[in-house]
Amino acid sequence: MMTSVEEMIEQYVAAWNGKELEEFKTDFAKCWAHDATYTDPNYNGITGVNGLAELAYGSLEIIPVRAFYILTSPDYHHNVGRYTWKVVLPEETKEGFDYFEFNDNNQITRLVSFFGPLNPYKEK
Repeated sequence: MMTSVEEMIEQYVAAWNGKELEEFKTDFAKCWAHDATYTDPNYNGITGVNGLAELAYGSLEIIPVRAFYILTSPDYHHNVGRYTWKVVLPEETKEGFDYFEFNDNNQITRLVSFFGPLNPYKEK
């Protein structure tokens, strides 16, 4: 169990830097509630540790060299919060913003991520 919201978000962002599917599952399980949901501009309805781990592993297969970092500490109250992050990619660095909800055990129950333009491969 995470002892603080800051630790929960640090664990979550660090988990995105994993390299293997099982590593993603283990690391996300430390901060992600079993029925938590993830949404971003390209994905909706990702549920649970396994769903999130599979998403992270799939994105790693597309971009194998990347590193995620927290830019601003979480701002939170009443089991909701926000923070900003960046990802360093081979050719650029992108910044993003996450809105999150969490339970009394400091586990994320819902996360909505905002970053850059929508998937360039989708039709407009």
